[in-house]
Amino acid sequence: MEDKTVLVEKAGVVNQRLTVKYGPARWSSKDPMSMLVDIILSHRTRDAQTAAAYAALKARYPTWEDVRDAPTADVEATIAGVTWPEQKAPRLQAIMRKITAEQGNLNLDFLKEWPVEQGVEYLSRFEGVGPKTRACVLLFSCRKPILPVDTHVHRVSIRLGLIGNKVSAEAAHALLQALLPDDAQTIYNFHKGLLRHGQQVCVYERPHCQQCILRDVCDYYQSKVLPKSNPTLV
Repeated sequence: MEDKTVLVEKAGVVNQRLTVKYGPARWSSKDPMSMLVDIILSHRTRDAQTAAAYAALKARYPTWEDVRDAPTADVEATIAGVTWPEQKAPRLQAIMRKITAEQGNLNLDFLKEWPVEQGVEYLSRFEGVGPKTRACVLLFSCRKPILPVDTHVHRVSIRLGLIGNKVSAEAAHALLQALLPDDAQTIYNFHKGLLRHGQQVCVYERPHCQQCILRDVCDYYQSKVLPKSNPTLV
């Protein structure tokens, strides 16, 4: 791996180019409680199915308190389009009951006022709320400078050489965060840029390297793709 100074510079170049290509990330209008529900629904689920399940919950239940108090089987049926609804329905309700017991209501807006570390510690106490989910809630809804690493961000970061090949997605959160400024908008742009790039260009199988604007700074392209296209470089 390159030293940190070089990696910081590379991360900055990547972020600048992808922000130009895909545009600055736009802040969500969802409050933290709504975002937590949305992100839990999204685990191992495509965006369209997640959006449909979230909309179905909102249509059937006027408030999150109604979701909390509904028969679990009914909530499960409402979110049937996501992966593992039989796990997500009781998990959501358990989290909602715990928040209500502790806070007296189903509202996480206080996270907006807390330091990042305190928000991370609070959300870590809930089953099924891992590093990505915590970061999504705190960045997207609270505008805190913390980076979520999903499968696309993880894959693209490895190919670029920002993190090592064997770094897990969980470990990547801290390593990638250390390469970025302590600024929520910059971090959000980085997250969204790598996510979109991973969905559209740097896909899992047969990445579209010839369409990529990051070829000159990409370890994967320089070491794997370029030598095959130009054998004289081997």
